[in-house]
Amino acid sequence: MKIFPVLVAAILLAGCSGINKMVKNAELVNYSVQPEILELHGGEVEVKINGEFPPKFFVKSAELTLTPMIVDGEKVIKELKPIKLQGEKVQANNKVISYDNGGDFAYTEKFAFEESMRKSELKLKITAAKGSKSVSLPEVKLADGVIATPNLVQFTPQVLKGTTLKINQNPSVYDPNASVFQREVPETVNADILYLIQQAQLRNSELKKEDLVKMREFLDEIKSDERLKLENVAISSYASPDGALDLNTKLSDRRGSTAENYIKRELKRKKLADADVKASTTAEDWEGFEQLVRASNIQDKEVILRVLSMYKDVEVREKEIKNISAAYVELAENVLPQLRRSKYLVNATRIGKSDEEIAAIAANSPDSLNPAELLYAAELAENQDEKLKLYQAFSSTYPSDWRGPNNEGYIHFMKNDLSAAKAAFEKAKSLENNSYVMNNLGACELLSGNVEAARNYFMGALGADPKVAYNLGMIQIKEGDYADAVKNIGNTKDFNAALAALMNGSTNDALAIIDAIPSKSAMDYYLKAVIGARTSNNELLISNLKTAISKESSLAGKAKTDLEFYKFFETPEFTGLVK
Repeated sequence: MKIFPVLVAAILLAGCSGINKMVKNAELVNYSVQPEILELHGGEVEVKINGEFPPKFFVKSAELTLTPMIVDGEKVIKELKPIKLQGEKVQANNKVISYDNGGDFAYTEKFAFEESMRKSELKLKITAAKGSKSVSLPEVKLADGVIATPNLVQFTPQVLKGTTLKINQNPSVYDPNASVFQREVPETVNADILYLIQQAQLRNSELKKEDLVKMREFLDEIKSDERLKLENVAISSYASPDGALDLNTKLSDRRGSTAENYIKRELKRKKLADADVKASTTAEDWEGFEQLVRASNIQDKEVILRVLSMYKDVEVREKEIKNISAAYVELAENVLPQLRRSKYLVNATRIGKSDEEIAAIAANSPDSLNPAELLYAAELAENQDEKLKLYQAFSSTYPSDWRGPNNEGYIHFMKNDLSAAKAAFEKAKSLENNSYVMNNLGACELLSGNVEAARNYFMGALGADPKVAYNLGMIQIKEGDYADAVKNIGNTKDFNAALAALMNGSTNDALAIIDAIPSKSAMDYYLKAVIGARTSNNELLISNLKTAISKESSLAGKAKTDLEFYKFFETPEFTGLVK
């Protein structure tokens, strides 16, 4: 059977008449998008599209497919998940739009950012279908491109040199095997002289005790060693808290005189008579009494301690304690005799090697330096190669100490030899897996593009040093976690700190940070221009963009497509800068 062309056209028109009306009235549909210019946060772009259809528009038997697209001219960069809508007579599971009343839809989608999306457009590709027939509605432009300012973050992780053998070591305790180098190291020798009850005479048995012998030997060393300087001798003399207070006051004073006379004779004999001698007395040593009781196993210990806390009057204290008869016998035998004493503290300073001495030894025989001195020698070295050589000497001399390979890795990192740095840090980790090493491995992973691995290392190293938190803060900018980024970057004044503040919503803080940067880079001025655009401050924008481009000419091309400056694209001042 032959079908004439005119008849075929009529049939097609009849089948498409409804959806053709939708094509004809397409401009009556209202679309809106949030944000008006798409924004990158946390590596993703979120788009929210709303559409509103007027009454008498949506054909009851029609289906509508709306496909958001990111396009660059004719090139489709990315198609997003389509939006499917249907008329009232369509048997499907899409949102229904009424023919008589019209209707609306809301759509939200996130997609991964690509650099090509910076200068692009968000468009809707729309297809109407009725049965087996379909037609295309005009494409609708919804938004311009993507603002990708968070991607300006500069991954400049900071690595840590090993200084202490144990990260949590008390820095007030000096140990050349563990601590940073100290030029002057305090040294103290103490000794106690005990007296018989109610007496202040020195006994030969006390003078022969080990601690008195060591004190005299220390004085001999001070005299013979020019690097050991005597600071002073402190003497504290006491009476035990039993007996009358006036009697104990006189007794402690006599003991103080006896102890002071003895040490002055020793100092004179050792030709140290000019030493500063400081003497003090305590009539009744209740503090020492409480310490000894707490450390004892006396049966009524808690009762005694309760008496001490309840009564401040010394006579009442003594009376109440004596009433605890069994305990007082034990106190008289084991506690009170230890409080009838004079205590010596000989305070001296050991003066270490000079910078010149350390440098000379390091150049010829670094293995003769202790760990602290050898690490300090590396600090004195004038260039990275010399430092590396000394850290290698440290690793050879002290092969079980993690600081050697860690600090070798530090130098490799500073010389941009990432492979050698990572290998050295891995060696340090095999010796001691501490926070310093974890941070440094995280820095290597970050520069290798392994952001998640870097993040895990930094999280594990938090607390070791503020630099670790800063390193984590850079990643948090990239991840869109701006509040935590600001917190972790802290008081640092640099580009990343300003960027974190800006992305966290504070243009004032961002400006203050940039203004505090001593030597500003082209990107610092560029970010200041972005702040000018965001605050509609044309002068701030133009002056800083001009400076940025003068420092780095390629920023003219970047600004030309940066949608942060969208509102200024057509202004003469802006076009004159970026042409």
